[in-house]
Amino acid sequence: MSLLQRDDWYDIARDVDWTLSYVDEKQAFPEQWSGVGPVPKEAWLTWDEPYRCTYRDYVSVQREKEAGAHAVREALKRANLYERLDPAHTAASHLHMGTTCFVEQMAITLQSRFCRFAPSPAWRNMGVYGMLDETRHAQLDLAFSHDLLKNDPRFDWCNKGFHTNEWGVLAVKNFFDDWMLNANVVEAAIATSLVVEHGFTNVQFVALAADAMAAGDIDFSNLLSSIQTDEARHAQAGFPTLEIMMKHDPERAQRIFDVAFWRSFRLFQTLTGTAMDYYTPLEHRKQSFKEFMLEWVVTQHERVTRDLGLKQPWYWDQFLECLEHGHHAMHIGTWFWRPTLFWKPNAGVSKAERAWLNEKYPSWEDSWGGLWDEIIDNVNEGKMEQTYPATLPALCNITQLPLGSGWDRHHLKQWKSEYKGRVYNFDSEISKWCFDVEPERYAGHTNVIDRFLLGMIQPMNLEGGLAYMSITPDVMGDDAYGYRWAEDYRSYAQAAE
Repeated sequence: MSLLQRDDWYDIARDVDWTLSYVDEKQAFPEQWSGVGPVPKEAWLTWDEPYRCTYRDYVSVQREKEAGAHAVREALKRANLYERLDPAHTAASHLHMGTTCFVEQMAITLQSRFCRFAPSPAWRNMGVYGMLDETRHAQLDLAFSHDLLKNDPRFDWCNKGFHTNEWGVLAVKNFFDDWMLNANVVEAAIATSLVVEHGFTNVQFVALAADAMAAGDIDFSNLLSSIQTDEARHAQAGFPTLEIMMKHDPERAQRIFDVAFWRSFRLFQTLTGTAMDYYTPLEHRKQSFKEFMLEWVVTQHERVTRDLGLKQPWYWDQFLECLEHGHHAMHIGTWFWRPTLFWKPNAGVSKAERAWLNEKYPSWEDSWGGLWDEIIDNVNEGKMEQTYPATLPALCNITQLPLGSGWDRHHLKQWKSEYKGRVYNFDSEISKWCFDVEPERYAGHTNVIDRFLLGMIQPMNLEGGLAYMSITPDVMGDDAYGYRWAEDYRSYAQAAE
């Protein structure tokens, strides 16, 4: 007897469902978890995804990917490649491992909720593959970081990062706690599958993988590429969800998208923007962060979502302006507050790097050059104490990033809201809007500065803050090159004297 072709049985097997008899539909799929709102049950039966993956195919493909990833890993363990990598590039791998491994772990819970509460059997079926994907991603991060732990204790943050209160980790955790662990499945599919995975993980996994390969970090590139192939598949869960929502509840779909897009952008601007434009060695840079964003997000992702009926977010012009400045602001801020980091940031402003930045961002010199000149003078004059902060930065109550970190000095403006007697501050009009549309959702969140003011950090000084964030001397951030880049400018300073 010949086997049936996959297309002969796939739709029947994938869409198997049953009629509930012991509980009613609302008990089995409560609104707070399913989030279907006014969308009729029949509409979810049209939910369809293009990958049409069977379990047999899934296991076969994943087995090949696992074998390939671990074969490269084993070969490179013997080659001692890490010791020859550029220190600025290794900072990017520390940052990635310390902030993404537990996001993958959280995504397992997200996908398991798709398996349980999604309103379509096809979606629940696809969630199983997503859950297996995310388990694999977290395990890969841990395995690769464990191999590298002997080279640098910072790789331990792959495992411990999300158990700390480091301010950057809290910002990442705040976003994903909200959308992966707290949101219903409809919100989560639009915010994470569509916006984060389809829109932004390409920036983190494709662009960073290309830069890592060019920088000679085959191990890191191999890891990122292996994960991205899975992301591309389960990212598809967002499209059929959005398509149904646009037919039955378009205003809500647009709001979820607009909030998630802005918050994702600010997060990836911090993680990927700094890594691409400052940590990747100059000779290995393929594109600037802005160029990659324009190609992969502004053009491709925006076109796809527009085809499904979404409008551009109302703040699109502000987003494009922020694309020019935000990651430069975050970079100089993180470098300045470097003792609070678990990686060593690269200043990335040698004369050659500065010329590249001015070519890619024509307003860079006017916006940031003077601030870096002040730092350079202090380094070259031995006034190192003036290159460190004396105060704590005020943080946004939505993004948990410093106020003023979205634009340059020409665009600074105060944004705040009052809710139930408390004043909340924001890095932009857009973050203020995110808060104002759902204040109860965000009002209870506390960033590091809130916790400091609440007396949760003791003693209330730098030492107390570093201890609270689990920053120890062996991982404390400092300049990646030991300030050697500043010597580029020393002759000019001496000539001026």
